[in-house]
Amino acid sequence: MARTKYSMHFCVYCNKDTRMEMMNEAHGSADKLWLRCSRCHHMSMMETVAKSDTPAKGKGDPVNATKYNPRESFEIGQSIFHSEWDDVGKVIGKTKTSDGSPAIVVSFEKQGQRRLIENLKSTETEETTDVQQVLS
Repeated sequence: MARTKYSMHFCVYCNKDTRMEMMNEAHGSADKLWLRCSRCHHMSMMETVAKSDTPAKGKGDPVNATKYNPRESFEIGQSIFHSEWDDVGKVIGKTKTSDGSPAIVVSFEKQGQRRLIENLKSTETEETTDVQQVLS
């Protein structure tokens, strides 16, 4: 029987750092890996990063990072600066919230892994326009 490997990763379904079982490589892609959460047993695909591409801890540069804005879209691997937390992080995954809104999983230097909203649509301006049309 083959021996399995485990590592700690953030499970977007449990919303916690859990022990994940490394299953196998994704079909046709050597840089992607299937992981299974040992808590909820959900499977997720994660991109593997070569050791030379991984920046050292504490080396995030807020000047070169993109400032986080919930109305913008981000790519996996992109560096983000969160001004309220004064922290730099790297986008490590994409997911959806419970209401179906897009979100990103970011690994910050100080805050750890956090889920942030992306592509937030402004419904407040649409609602005010609708109310003004009804009142006139």
